[in-house]
Amino acid sequence: MALDRMKLNKFKILVVEDNPSDRVLLADLLKKMNEHFEVRSVGSYIDAKAAFEGDAPDLVLLDIYLPDKTGFSFLQEIHKNTFRDIPVILVSSTSDKEDKLKGFEMGAIDFINKPIVAEDMKARVAVQLRLKKIKDDYEWAFQKTNEGIKLLYKELENKNAQLEKLNQIKDDFVNIVSHELRTPLTVIRESISQIVDGLLGDINEKQNKYLNTSLTNIDYLIRIINDLLDISKIEKGKIEIYKEKVDIIDLIEEVVFNFLPQTEKKGLQIKFDVPDQKMYILADKQRIIQVMNNLVANAYKFTQKGYIEISVIDEGSSVKCTVRDTGIGVAPKDLPRLFSKFDQIGRQSGPGMKGTGLGLVIAKEIIERHDGKIHVESVLQEGTKFIFTLPKYNILEEDYLNLIVCLGEQIKKYNSFALIGYKIFGLGQQPQESLTHLTSQIKNHLLGVSDQIVLGKNGVYIILPDTKKEHVNLTAQMICQIIEEKSQGVSLKTLKDLNFHIVNYPQDGRTADELVVKLETNK
Repeated sequence: MALDRMKLNKFKILVVEDNPSDRVLLADLLKKMNEHFEVRSVGSYIDAKAAFEGDAPDLVLLDIYLPDKTGFSFLQEIHKNTFRDIPVILVSSTSDKEDKLKGFEMGAIDFINKPIVAEDMKARVAVQLRLKKIKDDYEWAFQKTNEGIKLLYKELENKNAQLEKLNQIKDDFVNIVSHELRTPLTVIRESISQIVDGLLGDINEKQNKYLNTSLTNIDYLIRIINDLLDISKIEKGKIEIYKEKVDIIDLIEEVVFNFLPQTEKKGLQIKFDVPDQKMYILADKQRIIQVMNNLVANAYKFTQKGYIEISVIDEGSSVKCTVRDTGIGVAPKDLPRLFSKFDQIGRQSGPGMKGTGLGLVIAKEIIERHDGKIHVESVLQEGTKFIFTLPKYNILEEDYLNLIVCLGEQIKKYNSFALIGYKIFGLGQQPQESLTHLTSQIKNHLLGVSDQIVLGKNGVYIILPDTKKEHVNLTAQMICQIIEEKSQGVSLKTLKDLNFHIVNYPQDGRTADELVVKLETNK
């Protein structure tokens, strides 16, 4: 009610003054200021308190000295409750500065001296009412904004709930259809393959042609099903990556070998430009094969003559792979859309060239999940290059062979464990003897029956199965103390002489190789 009233400048003002003549004077001056002002005058503390029942005033002019209590008592009373925001102007003939200071400290916002000067009083009241209106307008706007935000949030929650429901229906549909289709397609493919291979009797050339066409289309359907399942996992953040030490050269040779019959049949040359030596990456082999198959299949589909070239370059800490074709290329305006879901770029017109529009999206997700990058370069009528980089496997296997073997055993045995790795420096002329002594001390003083300790070239590795994170950190600190105390006289002045890091299975890695790399590179 107060907000609606103030929109029309219909302010409600309470005058609390024990002197009848001053009370009348103040009321008359206020009414002359604005005919819409609703002015009520009282002469005591009790009447003033009663005036706050129901619709409270918008402004109070309060005499300091009242017959039943002081104005300070009333000021203190109203500022204890919900009326603390109502502006109060003190009115008094006193010249005592202490009274004024006391009033301001208790929440008064102005002071009018007696005898009352009309213009001075009007100016002070006008200022406070204007400030009151601005404040209340702001509060009203803030309240409405909050109400609007709440409505929007509610609407957004409803929309999100609907989208989540639809998304779940979509996922369920994809999963059911995909799994229901996979089994009969596999059976059909195997049956046709046996016929084509002559295991069920001889077939003529025409039959062989049609059966091979059927196999090609079945393989296409299976790829669609796999893409749909993969994109569903990607959207849920559930695509699983198992990184291990992989020779990228062997992997690419395997991909090239599988594509040779198709490229030769089409009259395309497939080139292979790679270093002679092995080149290792930390990767999920099957997932990187999936990326390569997708990129080479793309090049095959959109290249009618010329060649497809796969190259690998050692770039120090990473490996750069390029799949290049001499096909029809991609228009510059279409390049940003190549990695968009369900966006099929028409690199060539005609039947048989469309896919799900998911292959490149999946490839990009896989590469990025390997901490790599992928991009495309293309020129119309000249060809396209897909280029991706992957981190190299930068661990010397001979230094970590025992640890990798032990971690592999722990992965088979436990659902979770923590791995703490210590690098210890300054152990003198016979570091291995010192490390052996330290591992014995650590085992005796701290580790349980199921805990494992592995001796490394320059450090110690401790595996703690099914251990909470906070307990792992505490154990790591306690082991530091043991290493300091039991280091056979070697001075380890501070913990800076020790480097230790912690990784957790399966959060930080799902394979022994990945855990070791993360531990040693601190990534």
